Amino acid sequence: MAFVVKKISTQEFEQNGVDTWEPWENTTHKAQQWEVEETETFYVHEGEVNITVGEITYNVTENMLVSLPKGLVCIWDIPEYLKKVYKLNFELD
Repeated sequence: MAFVVKKISTQEFEQNGVDTWEPWENTTHKAQQWEVEETETFYVHEGEVNITVGEITYNVTENMLVSLPKGLVCIWDIPEYLKKVYKLNFELD
């Protein structure tokens, strides 16, 4: 599975069952490196997170879906607030 960042439609939201995923939220969280232990797919309801992979920083905002493959090393920076739902070991259609 690859690292994926994309906006999704209401249809994709429903097809993937996003409304049944686990909720998670956090406030300001500055530049913490993280190695993904299990494949994680998440959808942003509110706020934003900047995810840096190598030399590229992705600004992930509302209505975006992200897939983080196991073993990916990335840096997370939450400027103010992030409310997401996530599912572990989930394969995108």
